[in-house]
Amino acid sequence: MSHIVVIGAGVIGLQTAVSLLEAGYKVTIIAKHFPGEGTIEYTSPWAGAQWRTHATADQKDECEWDISSYKQWAEVAQSDPEKAKEMGIETYPSYFYWATETPESTSPSKIWFGPHILNFSVLPATSLPPNTHAGIRYTSIAINPPKYISYLLNHATSLGATLIHSTLPTPTLAAALTAAETLLSQQFPQAPPISAFINCTGLGARVLVPDALVHPIRGQTLLAKISGVDSPAQKSENPVFSPSLSVPAIHTREDVATPSVTYIIPRPGTDTWVLGGTKEVGNWSAEADAGTTEGILKRCCELWPALQVPGVEIEVLATQVGLRPGRTGGARVEVEEVEGRVVVHEYGHAGAGFQNSVGSAAKVLGLLEGRGI
Repeated sequence: MSHIVVIGAGVIGLQTAVSLLEAGYKVTIIAKHFPGEGTIEYTSPWAGAQWRTHATADQKDECEWDISSYKQWAEVAQSDPEKAKEMGIETYPSYFYWATETPESTSPSKIWFGPHILNFSVLPATSLPPNTHAGIRYTSIAINPPKYISYLLNHATSLGATLIHSTLPTPTLAAALTAAETLLSQQFPQAPPISAFINCTGLGARVLVPDALVHPIRGQTLLAKISGVDSPAQKSENPVFSPSLSVPAIHTREDVATPSVTYIIPRPGTDTWVLGGTKEVGNWSAEADAGTTEGILKRCCELWPALQVPGVEIEVLATQVGLRPGRTGGARVEVEEVEGRVVVHEYGHAGAGFQNSVGSAAKVLGLLEGRGI
C-alpha cells in the first residue's frame, strides 16, 4: 500500500486525502491548522460559499474540476438528504447577473457550463434587478464551509487517515519534507515509507516552494440574519424579487468595474445568510473595514430589492475576512522531484477551492497512478 503525505488541511488538502483514502492509499495529513481553528492563515472556513464556476471554456482542467464537484454534490443532495445535511450542502435556485457587457453576458445561452448543470436558463430582461446587463438562472449548491471541512476531516479519519498537527520549517521545500519525515518517524514509527507528498499549502506555497506567483485575494463578507420578510402582503409574483425567505435563493452579480462581487447566499443548516464581498488582489490585511461593510450592505440591497421592503431588517452577526490563495496563471497541479522525493503540487485555486476540490483531487490521483504510485 502506497503511503501519501498531504501537507495542508484546507478544503483542497482534506478532499485530496479523502479521495486518496477511498482509492486505497495510506494517508497522513500534516497541517498547521485543522477545522475548528479561526485564523486568517486558514482560508477555507471563511469562504462564502457556493458553486459558481470561475472557469472559462478554454480552461479545460478547471471546467472539469468544477463539473466533477457539481455532479457529486448534486447527486448527494438529491439522493441522500441526511448525508447532505451532515456535509453542510444544499441546493438552491441561483440567479447570476453581469453588471456590464461581457462576452458571456452578450450570449449567456452559449455559456459552457449550461448543458452540465440543472435547470439552466437565460433570464428575460424584465427579470433583471437594477444596474445589471444580463442574467441566468440555474440550480446551484450552497456550502456551509466550517461544517463541510469538518465533515471531510471526520470522513478522512474514519477511513484511517493519520493526523499530525504541526508547523513545518520553510527555508526550503526540501527542509520541510525532511521535517515531515522526521515528525512521522517520531510519532508513528511503524508507518510505512512515504511514497509521495501532496503540497496543499495554499498561500503558504508562496514561501514554502517558493512560488512568487502566489498572492492573496482578500475577501470580506458579512454573516447576517434577515428578518421581517414573511408577511404575505410583501410577497411578489416575480420569484427573483420575492422578499419571502420561505424559498431562499442565491443572488450573485459580477461587478467588473470594481474589486468586488456582490452575493447573497443562504448558509445551509442555519437561519443565517452570507453577504459579500470583495476581491482585493495583493491585500494581506486581516482587519475588517467598516466602509467595506457599508458598501456590501448597499450593493446587496440593490441586487435583491426585497431587502429594501419596509420592515425588513438585516442584523450583521459577524464581519469575516479571508485571504483566497490566488496564483497568477491559475492553480498549479503538477509533479516535481525534490531531492529524490515525488511532490505533487496542488495549490493556487483562488476563490474556487471548494468547487475545484473534487476534480482537482481526481487529477492528483491520476498523476500518482501515472507514476506507478
